[in-house]
Amino acid sequence: MSFKKYIYKKKIKELPDDLLPREKALNYGIESLSDVELLALLLGQGTKDLNVLGLADRVLGGKDLKNLKNISIEDLLKIKGVGKAKSLQILAIKEILKRIEEDEEKLSFSSPDDVYRYLKWLSKEKQEKMVALYTNTMNQLLGEEIIAIGSLNVLNLKPRDIFIPALRYNSYGIILAHNHPEGSPEPSKEDINFTENIKKLSIQLGFELLDHIIIGKKGFYSFSAQNLI
Repeated sequence: MSFKKYIYKKKIKELPDDLLPREKALNYGIESLSDVELLALLLGQGTKDLNVLGLADRVLGGKDLKNLKNISIEDLLKIKGVGKAKSLQILAIKEILKRIEEDEEKLSFSSPDDVYRYLKWLSKEKQEKMVALYTNTMNQLLGEEIIAIGSLNVLNLKPRDIFIPALRYNSYGIILAHNHPEGSPEPSKEDINFTENIKKLSIQLGFELLDHIIIGKKGFYSFSAQNLI
């Protein structure tokens, strides 16, 4: 029997403090714990045959905590010693990790300047392009789409090109942006009328048109900053 298996068969109270996750964390800091020890600390107790360290090692299967993001309740219930209660504990850890990861990755827009910095590449485009940014209630980016390419005065842009992706992303807010390749970001009459129409449709469909930004060679124009949205 390997030393590790020997340790996992022992009762927790029979192990020295340096091998106990709780005592080790208190003495040396939580960062001193291995992935197995961290999971053991969260699980709390093991089974008749394995102490909590052994059970945690069995759940991880020689891998690290990152692999929990791919595990399902069906996978967990197949592991000897893991019932519904412990499965839910582990899935809760998985969901916490997932949400933290998602929040860290999401880009948020708190002002028109943020949008301009994100889409400044449009200022170098030779063709007119319209981009839609889809956000949640915290103005975090859920997705983006290039919804039109070409002269927007000529191109017959259909509202469905904007709103179908909004439904797909389950978004709350929509930010539109397009460039004026000729240089000036000042809106044309067509730009103003278009924005008014999309604003009305957004309200009817349950979305919030947060802004329409026009990007020129040097600078931008924001409809929300001008109180036109």
